[in-house]
Amino acid sequence: MRLGGLAGRVLEELALVAAGLLIGLAAAAVVAWLYGAPPLGVLETMFSSVTRMPDLVAEYTAVLTLTGISFALPLYTGLFNIGAEGGVYLGALVGLYVALATGSLALSLLAGSLAGAALLAFAGWLRVRLRVNEVLSTIMLNWTVYWVMLYLVVTRLIDPVFPQETRPVPESARLPYISIGGAQIPSTIVVAVAFAALTWVAVRMTRHGLLMRVSGSNPEAARLRGVSSRLYMLASMAAAGLAAGLAGALHIDGYAHSIDVLGNTVYGYGYNGIGVALVGRNDPLGIVASALFFATLMAGAQLVEPRYGIPRVAADLIVGVIVVALAAPEALRALGRLRARLLARAAEEAVEEGR
Repeated sequence: MRLGGLAGRVLEELALVAAGLLIGLAAAAVVAWLYGAPPLGVLETMFSSVTRMPDLVAEYTAVLTLTGISFALPLYTGLFNIGAEGGVYLGALVGLYVALATGSLALSLLAGSLAGAALLAFAGWLRVRLRVNEVLSTIMLNWTVYWVMLYLVVTRLIDPVFPQETRPVPESARLPYISIGGAQIPSTIVVAVAFAALTWVAVRMTRHGLLMRVSGSNPEAARLRGVSSRLYMLASMAAAGLAAGLAGALHIDGYAHSIDVLGNTVYGYGYNGIGVALVGRNDPLGIVASALFFATLMAGAQLVEPRYGIPRVAADLIVGVIVVALAAPEALRALGRLRARLLARAAEEAVEEGR
């Protein structure tokens, strides 16, 4: 018998998450065993990163929260945004430029955020104006920004003393650390959680948040009520870019303080944000919890290699199978909803063209 009402849906969702977690942990244990390491020991070591590496866990949580939100917002309007990766690159690059030029933390964060917003707003414009698929455009923009970033890092920003990285962010433009239980934690996590809370309020408690969700879930109903689904698609992409750009600028100003010549400092956060958003069920507050879980695993993977001699690729595989098991149900549902939205939007556009 299927449970009804909000309580029933919550219980069903919790059961689904629990089942995914058990499957993921079991699969991860098998991977550890295949590499000759004790499965329970590997898992215990990975989860111990919260206490052994709290600063790294907090930083991963902050950046992944923002890139997860960057994926989730356009999904409300029926768009599959892959561009958070490029937004992080551009936010970090512009944030570093402004920090070096002005020494101002506020200007650095603002410039990085706006740069990310402009990048993904452009991808949104391509989608609503020229009907360029956002998956293709954002992937191409990711690589364009990546190579431009590396070119500028090597030719304009290189540190003459440490030529493997850029000049560091000046002290005046750095976010301070905060002390929690004797541990020094980057305050980037405070900014990210505050951003997630504000996003939740905007999406769930405001008229425009409701209209944004309606425009994606039922484009025909939105059109009949005079709601421009294209406008909300564009706005959702701009907001997604704002979150991704802020993630990049925060990471540089609050933790990394420079970009290495290979771009590893900022690589992968946008792509990982997709899994974080799906595990968090595309809810801004759920994404915070998902980011913390994901960050714990990512930091813990660095402890497994030296302790058990497992190759880093195997540790990353363990993280991957856990995340895939948790994200798969929501990913399938999201793709189903996205397909329905695309069909509805295609029918709407056909009607408009026929007039």
